[in-house]
Amino acid sequence: DNFSGCHIFADNSGKGPFKTINHALSVISEYRKNGKLHPISISLLDDYFLSEPIKVEGINGITIESYKNKKRIIGGIRIENWIYDEFNGKKCLSARIPDGIAADFTDLYISGERAHVTRFPKEGKLRIIDADRALTGSHKSNDHVLASSKWFIVSKKDISGIQNVKDAIVHYDHYWIDEHSPIKSYDKETGRLDMEYSSRFSVSADYKSNPDAAPLYYLTNVPNCFGEPGDWYLDRATRKVYYMPKEITISPDSIEAFAPVTDRLFAISGEDIYLKGLELEVTKGDYASTKRYSFSAPDEKYFASDIQSFCCAPGAISFEKAERCGVIDCEIHGVGIYGIEVLKSCNHIRIERNHIYDVCAGGIIVSGGTIEEDPALAVSDCIISGNRIHSCGKRYLAGCGILVMAANNCEISLNEIYDLEYSGISVGWVWGYKDNATYGNIIRGNHVYDVGKGNLSDLAGIYLLGKQRGTVVSENVVHDVKCYTYGAWGIYLDEGSSFVMVENNLVYGTGRESFYLHYGSHNTVRRNIFIGGKNSTVRIGRKEDHEQVTFDGNLLISSGAAVYGILLTDPERLHTDNNIICDIEGCVPLIYKSRDGILYDINYWQSEFQNDINSKLADSLDAALKEFGIANINFLLKLGIDVKEIFNIAK
Repeated sequence: DNFSGCHIFADNSGKGPFKTINHALSVISEYRKNGKLHPISISLLDDYFLSEPIKVEGINGITIESYKNKKRIIGGIRIENWIYDEFNGKKCLSARIPDGIAADFTDLYISGERAHVTRFPKEGKLRIIDADRALTGSHKSNDHVLASSKWFIVSKKDISGIQNVKDAIVHYDHYWIDEHSPIKSYDKETGRLDMEYSSRFSVSADYKSNPDAAPLYYLTNVPNCFGEPGDWYLDRATRKVYYMPKEITISPDSIEAFAPVTDRLFAISGEDIYLKGLELEVTKGDYASTKRYSFSAPDEKYFASDIQSFCCAPGAISFEKAERCGVIDCEIHGVGIYGIEVLKSCNHIRIERNHIYDVCAGGIIVSGGTIEEDPALAVSDCIISGNRIHSCGKRYLAGCGILVMAANNCEISLNEIYDLEYSGISVGWVWGYKDNATYGNIIRGNHVYDVGKGNLSDLAGIYLLGKQRGTVVSENVVHDVKCYTYGAWGIYLDEGSSFVMVENNLVYGTGRESFYLHYGSHNTVRRNIFIGGKNSTVRIGRKEDHEQVTFDGNLLISSGAAVYGILLTDPERLHTDNNIICDIEGCVPLIYKSRDGILYDINYWQSEFQNDINSKLADSLDAALKEFGIANINFLLKLGIDVKEIFNIAK
């Protein structure tokens, strides 16, 4: 750091590169104080290792980038001196944890990949037998959701013989969240397993009448499960880490292993600060929620999950009180919990053309201040475009590909999002009809697929929540969505969604309806292609005494099921017209099936409810496409989507 910082190569005259980014930032700070305000780049000549986040604050006009090929910024310490060893009766490699690292890290990265933490059972999950039914606030102890638990009962035979149970982490899924906690104690006689962290929601349910409602659980960091290729185990007592390579003949000297030591790589606050062309990897993946809600257990400090989407978890790159900043053309992987977070009082942040993958929770989280806090704290005018986000939910299943809360006038466009456990894109936060800071957002041209793996419920390819005047969901392609028990929708307008325009989207291959409105007001759904599955094509979930939604000019494809499925609203309150309706099985389309099982054809639907008066039935897919018109599928052609192939898949 005594070099000039302005030369690539060092010489005897003091020329050469700085050693640390922090020193470069301090020099730039002095430049700014002395009136040198021109933009400056910090170029990395080699990989860079962090033991704490780089804080960029109070300095403007900086780009941190790679010199020539991508350089790595690594938030971990290298574990070296691997030797051949044996553990749990298996030949493997082992190494001592370096001094200065606490023996509590929960992730290990080998040669750029996340090693597999030992798991019990190795495949599948176990079922909880019974659970604590703690009183929570004013809610009754038998509340099926809003009651925390600190313990549950497991079958004694399920985990008999497990070593070091107290060193393990318990993971369990229920509703739309997954929860994770260290184990406080385990009673072998009763099967009672006590957790360090309270559950966010009730672990209990009426198991006798509905045994499938019982949450499923598994354990990680279990020593006697070690032995599969890619496994690792940390022995905290001996400060020793074991790793089972894919090829046991591998040379120990060829192992590049990192243990994460920081939860963030960058914390940025300022103006005109960019990260460009970097490879960012390795941050800590352990997380406990400290966010309290009105129904939270009164004396608990830590919870095993957030209320939804791991919405309060950190990102490896963090912006707060930042303006005109961004992350461009970077590769972000092997991180926890999110890849990038944009927090309060940020605007004009650009997140473009990044590759984000192998993350503990989700890709990008935008979380401004709510109206109740201060409207000025909301995030605004950000662009999240052209990113490829996949392989999310490596530990925290409920992480979203892109999660946007308390943010307005943002663009989420042209992203490819796939291979994750929960919703692909989630925008909105306030439940019901209260005013909120999320509005005017554009969700356009995204390809969202392979969403949900059958572990969580109540999810969608694109999920919206609350009043969102001016928000547009346009030209997106959503397909292959799965859930555990309920809620695998394509486009899902949840509680209070209002004033939203949904147009020119293609949705198919969903576990439930292509489009679902739970409840809301004055939404418009037009010129979409919705291909329904075994349930129905479109569904509305609540009866309300106001206009909820208008369907106009859509191509609605059913598959032997009703086009309009369960409508808890009155059909008279719907406005549906100018749609093209076709049954993919070649049948005469069934228009509506009421909750009491009454079936309605198009004639009765039109005469009784005055809906779809100008809509047309098509007797084949070719006829339906021709009637729908090439102009309405141009967005698919731009995205390279073969429309005929989509229908072949749907069949």
